[in-house]
Amino acid sequence: MYNLLVAACLTASLAHASAAKKPTAKKPAEEYPKAIQVRATTLTQALAHRIHLNEGQYLRIKRLHLQYLTERRDLEMDLVGAPAAERDTKLAAAQQQYEQSLNDLLYPDQRLAYQQLRANFTAHRL
Repeated sequence: MYNLLVAACLTASLAHASAAKKPTAKKPAEEYPKAIQVRATTLTQALAHRIHLNEGQYLRIKRLHLQYLTERRDLEMDLVGAPAAERDTKLAAAQQQYEQSLNDLLYPDQRLAYQQLRANFTAHRL
């Protein structure tokens, strides 16, 4: 009888816990296309390797990468026939928003390391 009561309480508490979850406004990672998930993971791992992110930062930056890559893909698809100047302006605005959000997630020493990384990468690419 005691086991039956415990099982009933456990079942009721589990049912209540799953019903109490609130839907979130953000997409879970599973809803992003696989290619974007892979690219976001690669970008986040490369960044974490160079500027040493903690676990919380890693997860938030990966989510930021998912959002940015999705927004960029959507903009590129929407602006296929648009003039180059309009397309460049919108993509630059998305890039600026990404950079600002990333800077907000990093500590000052990490920001410095990221800026140096970008400067080296840009110089290397030229």
